[in-house]
Amino acid sequence: MAFLRSLLGAALITGACSTPSDVPTEPLTLDFGKGDVHGWRALNDGVMGGRSIGVVDYARNTMTWAGTVSLENNGGFSSVRSPWGLRDLSGFGSLTFRCRTTTGAPDTFTLTMETNEQWWMPYWKANFTVASEWSEVTLDFSDLKKSSAMTGDLPKHWSWGALDDILRIGMMKYDGKAGDFGLEVDWIRFNPA
Repeated sequence: MAFLRSLLGAALITGACSTPSDVPTEPLTLDFGKGDVHGWRALNDGVMGGRSIGVVDYARNTMTWAGTVSLENNGGFSSVRSPWGLRDLSGFGSLTFRCRTTTGAPDTFTLTMETNEQWWMPYWKANFTVASEWSEVTLDFSDLKKSSAMTGDLPKHWSWGALDDILRIGMMKYDGKAGDFGLEVDWIRFNPA
């Protein structure tokens, strides 16, 4: 089963992942403007009874994810997630977003990189702040933390789930505050280590 999942993941992102023996020398760019990146979808707290709303829209050159976070009914998050597919990111040292907020004010979001399809299993994460003007935001992989939806941040010595086994990439609006949000992304670039 793991072999089939790996094969399917490789087919979904042909040319967009490296193998352990293939150390990248060039950046890997997910360019929403080229039309070759699609299938990202919103996943909101409604899966647990919350009332937050988030939608994904593709324009000519970008992907926009926008909505409203509600804290009602034990809610409090919205997210956007890539399709499932195996990605080896172990040869990369950072990633850069070209993005802006759509609300006219700076805002904070969370990058997520999952290594398991079970929602309660640990995932990689890092917070980042986005300006209202187009800008590039870089996150160093050494700043990534492991977290779990059930326990929160995990200790540094937690070793499960490596960057050569990323199954899904996403972004969350999950800062304990209710209100409108919007993030427009031109591209995401993974930079070689």
